[in-house]
Amino acid sequence: MNAVLDWLVGWGPVVLVAVLAFGLLIVVHELGHFLVARLFGMRVERFSVGFGPVLWSRKKGDTEWAVSAVPLGGYVKVAGMAPGEDLVPGDRAAFCNQPAWRRFLVILAGPATNYAFAVVLAVGLVATVGLREPDPAPVVGDVLAGGAAQRGGLATGDRVLTVDGRTVDSWVALVQAVRASPGRGLALEVRRAGAPQESPPVRLTVRPDDAGGIGKVGMTPALVPLKAGAGEAVVQGIRKTNARAVAIVTDLGRVLTGQQKGEMMGPVGIAQEMARSARAGAGPFLMMIWLISIMLAIFNFLPFPALDGGRLAFLGYEIAAGRPANQKVEGWVHAIGFVVLLALLLGVTVFGDLARLLRR
Repeated sequence: MNAVLDWLVGWGPVVLVAVLAFGLLIVVHELGHFLVARLFGMRVERFSVGFGPVLWSRKKGDTEWAVSAVPLGGYVKVAGMAPGEDLVPGDRAAFCNQPAWRRFLVILAGPATNYAFAVVLAVGLVATVGLREPDPAPVVGDVLAGGAAQRGGLATGDRVLTVDGRTVDSWVALVQAVRASPGRGLALEVRRAGAPQESPPVRLTVRPDDAGGIGKVGMTPALVPLKAGAGEAVVQGIRKTNARAVAIVTDLGRVLTGQQKGEMMGPVGIAQEMARSARAGAGPFLMMIWLISIMLAIFNFLPFPALDGGRLAFLGYEIAAGRPANQKVEGWVHAIGFVVLLALLLGVTVFGDLARLLRR
């Protein structure tokens, strides 16, 4: 418990910034729903920044704009979206009385806006401080505390020249050598960060940990900034966002099929990562927001009950079949999905995020 308290005291201000930034991404998501609903003439009864008790509100037209007590995102209440609402018969401004394709686009707009926001961030980063991407060279980036790389003496900025006497000319080649050697000592020749090109290499021995027959050393590649002019920044921003989205979906597929071990991260873990990036500077912090915005879009596209993707699946069925799904069945499916999501969130927070904090 002391570790948790010490972390909160030391990181409190940046954690607050991280939480507010994450909340901004949720508000961006809800803004997508709001704008498309209004475009189709639907009545939006409330747009709330935050959840829980309303602290401040002001009504403009049909919409109550509110600030609520819990600053973790927000929500949009569209008339007729919740089942069982008391509506005037034939209310054309109600969500439930709109054609299925319009309702589909309103739901789609949330994750689509997150993705568009990620593209805008990427373009801005490429045009200014640079969008950091992995260096293809065998240069060490972050080193995991207590990992095999740290135990063997590797440090950030080191360039690995050879592994067991064989020249290594790329990060991919270095990773392949490590993965193929679980539990076996590897003899490395390394040029230290900042050392002159002509300086003699340092010799180290690193013994990769055995992770189910795969060698792991606990390090990431160095990151180099991608910068370009305004026109090229647009092209690169779209390209890099798409590439990262494909990589995330591919990794998720590997985890779900058991080909890759994944580590779940809840709100506390996300706040930690955002706080670390905030301490590292504006560039790394905006990079983290970019990544989370992409992940939020992908997460909400998943066809899981209670998520936007689950609602899109039911609306897709309605469009294809020409008739809506059974409302009671859909209601129960989303209710059960919501409970499962809450249980998963609680489990990841307690057994993942907090457990990691307490182990420190």
